[in-house]
Amino acid sequence: MVRLRFLAGSLIFVFVDVARAAADKAGSPAAAPSAMDLRWDTAIWSIAVFLFLVIILRAKAWGPVLEGLKKREETIRTSLEEAKKTRDEMVAIQAQFQKELADAHQQIPRLMEEARKKAEEMTNEMRAKGMADVQVERERLRREMDIAKDQALKELWEQAAMLASVLSTKALGRAVTADDHRRLLGDAMQEISQASRN
Repeated sequence: MVRLRFLAGSLIFVFVDVARAAADKAGSPAAAPSAMDLRWDTAIWSIAVFLFLVIILRAKAWGPVLEGLKKREETIRTSLEEAKKTRDEMVAIQAQFQKELADAHQQIPRLMEEARKKAEEMTNEMRAKGMADVQVERERLRREMDIAKDQALKELWEQAAMLASVLSTKALGRAVTADDHRRLLGDAMQEISQASRN
C-alpha cells in the first residue's frame, strides 16, 4: 500500500513537471525541436502506458509474487516451529534415556547378587542331589554286599555241612541220614547266627 502511494506521488510529480516544462515552452519563442524536449502527447501516453503496466503487474505479477513470498515465509516459520518441537522432544527423549540408563546401572549390582545367589542355590541343590544319589548307591551296594555275603555264607555252610557229614560218617562209621544231616545243620546254623550277633 505504501508502494502504491509512492508510485502515485511519483507519477503526479512527473506529470506536474511535464506540465510546467510544457508551459515554459509555450511561453518561449519557437525554436527548433530537440530530442530532449518534452512533448505533452508523448508524456501523457508514457504515463498512460506506465499506469496500465502498473495495474497489470499489480493484478498479474505482484499478487502471486507476494502470495508466494507469504507462503514461503509461512513454510519457513512452520519448519522452524517443527524443528523446535522436534529438538525439544529429542531433549526429552535423551533425558528419559539417560534416566533409564542410570536406573539400569543401579540395578546391575542387584542383578549380579541375585544371579550369584541363584548359582549358589543351584550348586547346593546339585551337591545335595549328588550326595543323595551317592547315599542311595551306597545303600544299594551295601544291600548287594549283604546279599552276596549271605549267599557266600550259605554256600560256605552248605559245604561245611557236607564236609561235616562226610567227616561224621567217617568218624561214626555209619551213614548219616538226611534227617540227621538237617538236624545237625540247623543246630550249627543257630549257633553261628547267635555267635555273629554277639
